[in-house]
Amino acid sequence: MPNAAGKPPDTATTQKQQRKRLNLDLAPAAYELLQQLSADSGKNMADVLRTGLALYGIAEEERKKGRRLGVVENEKVIKEIVLP
Repeated sequence: MPNAAGKPPDTATTQKQQRKRLNLDLAPAAYELLQQLSADSGKNMADVLRTGLALYGIAEEERKKGRRLGVVENEKVIKEIVLP
């Protein structure tokens, strides 16, 4: 939908307006892990949390289908990820 100036809305602005702010408390170990993942990936902490949430969503969706999530190396499951 065009804005008041008759131009289409800026996608980044629209997405930012639709976002919700969240405050959370983390245990020190969880916060340290978040910091480390952020540093290792070059992503900010919010992006690390968004990625984790997306992965959790996929895992939960597949669990409902009776599937399991795992780490595969050379066609062999070397680690199964079990969700609480």
